Amino acid sequence: MSIRYALPPDADVMAEITCAAFAEFEDFDVTLEQSAANWRRNLLRESAERPRPHHTRVAELLDGTVIGLVMAGPADPELGHDAEIYALAVRPDHQGRGDGRALLRAAAADLSADGFGSLAIRVLAVNERARRFYVCLGGVLAGDASPDEIFYSWPDIAALL
Repeated sequence: MSIRYALPPDADVMAEITCAAFAEFEDFDVTLEQSAANWRRNLLRESAERPRPHHTRVAELLDGTVIGLVMAGPADPELGHDAEIYALAVRPDHQGRGDGRALLRAAAADLSADGFGSLAIRVLAVNERARRFYVCLGGVLAGDASPDEIFYSWPDIAALL
């Protein structure tokens, strides 16, 4: 598996991964078309901003099949941290193989290189698998982000490097 920066043409694939990864959650009502439009907007905005304040990477197999993604950048001030993971998703049939860990670490390295010192990630409160994953990587349950979301944090981003 390799990790590279995402380019705007990856929006449809990224939408497919996102929708597949969150399909098990009843409250996830974003269509494939809506997700693709959101990714196109975000990736085009990112490519227009240099130096990149946001980082989007994908994990892909040797044959070029994209199996996961991460998007990160400056945190929402309400989280009380410098940086935030906006999206992290791995195709369900590739979960548990280290790809999510590699993506999270790549994003942390990008953010650290840009001078960010702490990191937060929002997660659906009902997403037990993701919650265990973040705790396993040293994330600390840090509070509620919305009625159905909580967030985890790494006060020192270097803990993920």
